Amino acid sequence: MGNRHIDLKRELEELRKKAEGVFKPQRRAFELRPFEAVRLADAVAGEETSFGGGAFWRVLTDAAAVWPDAEAFHREYLEALGSPFFPEARGFAALKPLKTARPERSCYLDIETTGLRMSPLFLVGLMYTSGAGLTVDQLFARDYSEEEVVLAFLAECMPRFDILVTFNGISFDVPYIRDRMTVHRLAFAPPPVHIDLLPLARGVVGKRTANHRLQTLETHFCKRKRVGDIDGADIPQAYHDFVRTNDAKDMANIVHHNRLDLVTMLQLVTVFLSGES
Repeated sequence: MGNRHIDLKRELEELRKKAEGVFKPQRRAFELRPFEAVRLADAVAGEETSFGGGAFWRVLTDAAAVWPDAEAFHREYLEALGSPFFPEARGFAALKPLKTARPERSCYLDIETTGLRMSPLFLVGLMYTSGAGLTVDQLFARDYSEEEVVLAFLAECMPRFDILVTFNGISFDVPYIRDRMTVHRLAFAPPPVHIDLLPLARGVVGKRTANHRLQTLETHFCKRKRVGDIDGADIPQAYHDFVRTNDAKDMANIVHHNRLDLVTMLQLVTVFLSGES
């Protein structure tokens, strides 16, 4: 009996040592590491811009630095503006002002918001011809408090343009901006001509596409599908998470999404004015 007791103690001791050898590495593997947030400056190349006593993050870049073929599609766009094609003959009468205005006086606009109406917006994307090139100008609020300065800067920019081009902007973007301007007691005077591509596409494209969402039209007319994009429905929560954690890992995808919306609008105008639709 005594020997059996000693053998059991020895076996238990050996099992204990084996167990320590198995579980110690696992405990090390599950040690918590310090959270390392991705800085906005590392995720989205831009610079802090001061305006009216506040500041925001501005991403101002030549489109050629974003898309290698930007010079080509901008050239095609300018050629379409100067072509003899009469847009009213094909149901595109709404585009006629683009053909008579100077290219640098037309601005493409798209916004990203934190939710439905009366929630703050946090990104205003602008795209316009500047000199011989195409400029993408994005105004980003790094937290909710910077919305006011973004809107004030936008209001200051608008008199430079005679034409505003949007997608669903008559029903969504411009009323949204105006409501947010009212909250901050700012005056908003958009360009005198507003070309909304959504109702135009509905009337001309009809049932040739399953729906008239911008990305559907992009696939049909621009012959491409997006890569590295973020679903529009996920954008508000991604921004709320950024404000809460200061982790900008998803902000590059949102900026990319906004740029794609802008360039798709410009390319749709090119297709429509070229008579290729």
